[in-house]
Amino acid sequence: MSQMRRSVGEHLAPGNHRPWEEVRDRLNQKLRGWEAYFELGSTARAYRAIDEYVEERVRYFLRRRHKVSTQGTRRFSMNQVYGILGVLRLQGPLSVAAS
Repeated sequence: MSQMRRSVGEHLAPGNHRPWEEVRDRLNQKLRGWEAYFELGSTARAYRAIDEYVEERVRYFLRRRHKVSTQGTRRFSMNQVYGILGVLRLQGPLSVAAS
């Protein structure tokens, strides 16, 4: 998991000036690969940890890119990150209760 976190962190570095669609597609590709590699066994805790980390890093990345002075939790909420912005969520789609 630490290697995956490092990979996500490097990809969402402040120097990445590619369009969001390219950034998102590459991030989703990394997440799909990680999901396929570790799909055997009990993955719920690992998926939750990676999803939380990815959400935090995407929010931080977009906050810097859009010069948002707050923490960005309102503008880039979980529903925004995993819904409209199109980031892959390893735990599956958001439930109605989380909306």
